[in-house]
Amino acid sequence: MAGITKPLHKHLSRLGAGRRTQRTPALGERELAVLHALWLAQEPENRRPDAADGALSAQQVLERMPGKPLALSTIQSTLERLCRKSLVDRRKQARAYLYRPLLERQELISSLLHDISQEVAGGDIASMVSGFMDYLQDSKRHD
Repeated sequence: MAGITKPLHKHLSRLGAGRRTQRTPALGERELAVLHALWLAQEPENRRPDAADGALSAQQVLERMPGKPLALSTIQSTLERLCRKSLVDRRKQARAYLYRPLLERQELISSLLHDISQEVAGGDIASMVSGFMDYLQDSKRHD
């Protein structure tokens, strides 16, 4: 969930749980955290020598997860859900699957913002940007 604050994430989750007219599938906090780990692995300075495309195994994703320890099976289930949502691709290498994101972080953010602008602001971008600026000002006051 890095890069998205908890209060904002709660609003995004509620939007994702609603109607299915969205371009972006609903995402939970753990799914966002796994995507974040996969995005970081895509950066050239973080890539493994044996994976030029930055793909990670479930174990490697687990090792990069912040916060409380999770079971490997939890990460595997989360990765499988992300595959079904067409947000992550996997390929078999030896006895393990390697995973990589199909969308860049900025693409997902753009898609989420499009969904929000349609569902909440009725496509009124000016209202959405104004509301976001208010949110940023409020969050600075509370920091």
